[in-house]
Amino acid sequence: MIRIGIVFCASAGLLLLVPATGRAADPAGADHLSESAPPIARTPTEAGLEESFRLVRESLRASPEFAGQDAGTHFRLAEVLAHRGDVNGAKEEYRTAIRLQPDFGRAYRGLGQVLLDHHEYAEAVQALRTSVRLARPDGETMYWLGRAQMGVANLPEAEVALDEAARLKPEDAEAFADLALVRMAQGKVEPARRAIERALTLRPDGADAHRLMELLQAHAGDPTGMRRAAHALLRGIFARE
Repeated sequence: MIRIGIVFCASAGLLLLVPATGRAADPAGADHLSESAPPIARTPTEAGLEESFRLVRESLRASPEFAGQDAGTHFRLAEVLAHRGDVNGAKEEYRTAIRLQPDFGRAYRGLGQVLLDHHEYAEAVQALRTSVRLARPDGETMYWLGRAQMGVANLPEAEVALDEAARLKPEDAEAFADLALVRMAQGKVEPARRAIERALTLRPDGADAHRLMELLQAHAGDPTGMRRAAHALLRGIFARE
């Protein structure tokens, strides 16, 4: 799972939101499924890293653990590869699982997360929307859908998704902080303030929410300036790397 941390740049008077990379460990214990895989060689080149991922990927595919050709097996392998950072391999396996089982909502969700991690925002929106349609939506899926909508600058839809994420997972301070940012970018001062206050209630020491509140207060009486500052933050977060 990826969340975003906000860093305040005092010299520029701006907030910078920095991706905090990494996926949550597979609840079933993804690591133990790949103990026999060769270690990933850390190389300075993208081509070298991809070759290392390919070797691990092929080793896992040849192992008895992943010998099955059913959708569930491909999904499990996709989860392991995503956990290990193999974006291309994970996308391949999620898509194979979907091809074998077109109504596999969890596979669409996993694919959407990987696409989002890889800055393929429009494709992530489509995958996560399909997941929501096929499977009962949960707070995490709606959160990722909101993030993907932020990536394509569809702020009204991002707000809808994040609002639902906060409703389904009301203890998620980060969902409220992101919801506040989306509302700020639309000039919705008081709704943004309420979201920030909720985030601070949930996490009183949350730097993200505190700094968003500082930005909101810095533009008190200037909704146009607030919108511009919020849009600048969004562009910084979701620029393709």
